[in-house]
Amino acid sequence: MEALTHAGPSLVLDATTLLDLWQRRSSLTQTEMGQIYQLVRVGLRGYHPSELRALPEDKEELIAQFIFSRVLRLDADRAASHACAESAPSTVYALCAYFRRYLIDCLRSASLQRNVSLEVDDMAARVDAHARSLDDPVDTALAEHGLSEASVRAAARLFVNSLCAADRVILRAALGAGQECKGGLKGVAIEYEVPSYHYRARKLGVTRKKTATIADFSDTKIGTWLTTKLRLALTPENRDVILIVLNLLALEAGA
Repeated sequence: MEALTHAGPSLVLDATTLLDLWQRRSSLTQTEMGQIYQLVRVGLRGYHPSELRALPEDKEELIAQFIFSRVLRLDADRAASHACAESAPSTVYALCAYFRRYLIDCLRSASLQRNVSLEVDDMAARVDAHARSLDDPVDTALAEHGLSEASVRAAARLFVNSLCAADRVILRAALGAGQECKGGLKGVAIEYEVPSYHYRARKLGVTRKKTATIADFSDTKIGTWLTTKLRLALTPENRDVILIVLNLLALEAGA
C-alpha cells in the first residue's frame, strides 16, 4: 500500500505564500515572479502524470510553459485577477491538479492530435474521460468517484472526531501539522505519552510492515474509511484521487 500512501509529491507546501503570490500574479515584481516559479517547480517535482508520456516536450519545459501561460499568464491579458482566494491552489495536490489540467488541454490541441497518429482515437477517448469542465480541478478528480472536496472534508472531520485522543495524536503526527515536529512520530508519542504508538500507527494505517499488502491496508482504520465511507477501491488506478483524499484528511487532522 506504500505506493498509494507515500508515493507522489510531498504533503508540505508553503500554501500561504503561494496563495498570496497567485492572487497578485498580475502585478508581481521580478523577485516575486522568481519566487512563485520556484514554489510551483518544487511543488511539481515529484509529480509524473501519465499525460506527460504522450507529449513531445520534456517535463521541465512543460512546467515552464504552465507557469508562463497559466500561473503568470504572460501570454494573456494581464488585467488584475478577480478570482476568489479559494481558486488558488491551497495544497500541493491542487497545484498538481492544475498542472494536469494544463497537460490535458495540450493533448486536446489540434496540432498535437495530428502528431498522435497511431493512437489518436484511443488518446481522444482518454482525454475526454479526464477533461470534465469543472471550475475546481480537485473536484474534477473527485467527481469521477461521486465526491467533492467539501464532502470529503466533511467525512474526514467525522472520521477524525471518531478517533480516540491517542489515535488523533498519531494521525496528526503522521499526516497533519504535527508531521514536522522534532523527533517525528516517536517524539510526538513521547511528548503526549501515547502508549504502544507503533501498534496504534499500524492499526490506523499511517505506518506499515514491510510485508504489508493492499489487503492489509484495507483492514486499517484509514483503509476501512476509504473503502466503506468514500467507496474508493484501493487500486493503483485510483492512486491520484486517493492521494487527494489523504491530503484533505491531513488538513482536517491538523486543523
